[in-house]
Amino acid sequence: MAKLVVSIVAALLVSFQNYSQSKNVKDDKSLFEINTEPISGLTQWKNMKFGMFIHWGVYSIPAGIWKGKQIEKLGEQIMRHADISIEDYENIARQFNPVKFDAEEIVKLAKSTGMKYIVFTAKHHDGFSMFDSKFTDYDIVDFTPYKKDILDELADACRKHDIKLGLYYSTPDWHFNGAEQERNPIDGKISVFGKVSKANEDYQVAQLKELLTNYGEIVELFFDMGEPTKAQSERFVKTVKTLQPYCQVNGRVMNNQGDFITMPDNHLPESPIYDYAWETPGTFYHTWGYKSWVKGDPLDIQIKKQIRKLSKIVSMGGNYLLNIGPMSDGTVVPYERDVLNGVGDWVSQHNEAFYNTKANPFRKLNWGYSTVKPEENKLYLHVFNWPEDGKLKIPGLKSEILNAYYLNDILEKPLEVSRMGNNQNIKVALEPVNKNLSIIVVEYMGDLEIINPVVKPVNGELLLTHSDATKHGKYGMVSYRSIVKDDHRTWDIELEETGEYEIEITYKHKYAEKDFIIEVNNQQLQFTLIGSSKLHPKKPQSIDGNEELKVEKDNKIKGKWNTVVLGAIHLVKGPQVVTLKSGREYIFAPTMKEFLSKDRKYRGLNVEVKSIRLVKRK
Repeated sequence: MAKLVVSIVAALLVSFQNYSQSKNVKDDKSLFEINTEPISGLTQWKNMKFGMFIHWGVYSIPAGIWKGKQIEKLGEQIMRHADISIEDYENIARQFNPVKFDAEEIVKLAKSTGMKYIVFTAKHHDGFSMFDSKFTDYDIVDFTPYKKDILDELADACRKHDIKLGLYYSTPDWHFNGAEQERNPIDGKISVFGKVSKANEDYQVAQLKELLTNYGEIVELFFDMGEPTKAQSERFVKTVKTLQPYCQVNGRVMNNQGDFITMPDNHLPESPIYDYAWETPGTFYHTWGYKSWVKGDPLDIQIKKQIRKLSKIVSMGGNYLLNIGPMSDGTVVPYERDVLNGVGDWVSQHNEAFYNTKANPFRKLNWGYSTVKPEENKLYLHVFNWPEDGKLKIPGLKSEILNAYYLNDILEKPLEVSRMGNNQNIKVALEPVNKNLSIIVVEYMGDLEIINPVVKPVNGELLLTHSDATKHGKYGMVSYRSIVKDDHRTWDIELEETGEYEIEITYKHKYAEKDFIIEVNNQQLQFTLIGSSKLHPKKPQSIDGNEELKVEKDNKIKGKWNTVVLGAIHLVKGPQVVTLKSGREYIFAPTMKEFLSKDRKYRGLNVEVKSIRLVKRK
C-alpha cells in the first residue's frame, strides 16, 4: 500500500511550509486570514457559460469491467461498485501509463466547441492524485510508469490557448488511511458519504494549497460529495480564497459555503434562476468515467441533444459543464470528439446568443427559451418548437421591435413583425431554418419591458405549474441536497370570485417526510409531503462493528407523480400572490446513519413540484 506522508497536523504544516518557500507560496498562517476584498470573479465565471468537464484517472483502465463482468453503475466509481480492494486497485494504478495524452489537443477541442473553461479531476473518490503531490506517493508521477505531471501539461496548454482552468477535488477518499470512512448500511460498500477525519481534512488542505499555487490561475474549484462539518467547509473555502480570491467554489463544498449552486447531475431547471449563479454538470451517457462498452445515442441525435441542453441551461441563467471521459491511454473517445465537433460547428454560428448574455426574461414561452443583452437592446429567441403556422408569438413584450432576423443569416434579412395587444408576432418560415436549433435576433427600442402573465381561473380552477413560477432565494428548492427555509416560489393569480378554494399538489419526492407551507394574503396552509421511499429503521445491522440502520424501501410510487389534497383556504376576489416555501430549514446529515433516517430535520434532497391546483368549492 502506498505510504502517505501525512500523519499528524504538525508534520503536515512543517513539510508544506518548507515546500512552499521554494514555490513562493504565502506562509501557512495567512491561509486562515479571510480575504476581505470584493470578489468580482463570479461575474467573469458566469459569462463563460460553457465548459468541459474531464473525468479521467485509474478507473479508465478497467473501463467499466471487473473480473469479466460489466459493472452497470458509474465508471469512475468502479472501486466501490465492483467492491475492489485497495490492494487490487493499487495494482491497477501501477499500470496507468497514458502515453497518448495530448493536453493541447484536448484544449483545442474544448476551444473549437465554444467552451471557455476546463474543469479537470485532480483527485476523485478513489484517492488517486492526477498531479504531482508532495503529500502522497499515490499520484501519477510517483506511482505510475508515466512519471509526468499531467495537470502541469494541461495548465500550460490552457494558458497557451486562452482557456481558463478549473479543478475537481473529491472530499471522499477511498484510499486515505485504508479508506477509513463509513460504509453504506444498505450494501456494506465504501460510500461517497461519511465524515472527514481531522487527518484527512489536513491532507486535503495541503493538497488544495499545492493545486492553487503550482498551476497558475484557477477559476473554479469543484468539490464533490462527502459530509464535511461546517467548520471544515469554511476551512476549505478560506484556503481557496486566500490563495486565489477570484476562484469560484461550488456548492458541493457543503454547508452553504459555496459561491455558486451545483445542480444535480444533468438537471435542467424549467424556469430561470436570477438571484444566484449556478452550473449544471452533464454527460453523454449514464457515466462520467470511461466505460468501454457503453453506447451513446446516434451521433446526430446526441449533437442536437447537447446543443439544446446548452441553450436551455444558458437561457435559465446557468453554466453548462459537459463531460468527457478519456480512455486509459489518454485519447479522447472518438464518439465524444465527434459530438463536440458537431456542437462546435453550431455554436460557432450562434455564439452571439450565449456569451455575455442574461437569462430568459419571460416567465413562460411555449416555443422555447431566450437570452438577452440589455446593453445592446437585443433579444435572442431559442426556438425549440417551431410554429406550424409560421407565426412566432412573443407574449407580454411591451417594448417596440425595431428589427428581427435569423442569427445565422449573413444578410440579416428582416422578418415581418406585427403587434396584438401586449403580444407580438414574428412571421417565420414554415420549416426550422436549422435542424438542431434555430435562433432569431430581436432588436428592440429602449428598455426591455415585459408584462408577465397572471394565472386566471378556467372553469373555476387555477393551475399553477412549475414553469409559471418565479423562484426566489439561493436554491429555489432545486439544490443539491439542500432546502433552505428562505427559498420559495411564487405565482401571480387573479380570482374572479371570493370563496373557499381546495388546494391539491402534484409532486415527486423520493425521501423522508418534508414540511411545506402555502401562503396567500397572510393565510397559511401547512402540510407534510411523504417520500415515495418509506425510510425507517428495521433490524439493526452491524457493519465494521458499528450499528447502522438497514433501510427498507417501498418502490410502489418511486419515480411517479403523486397528487395529494392539502385542505381548503379562504381567498378573496382580485389579484394576489401564492407562495410555496419550506416549513423548516433542513440540514445536511452528519453521518450516513442520519442521512438514511426518518428524522425530518435531515435530507433536503429535491422535492419536485409539478403543479398546485386551486378549485373553488361550490
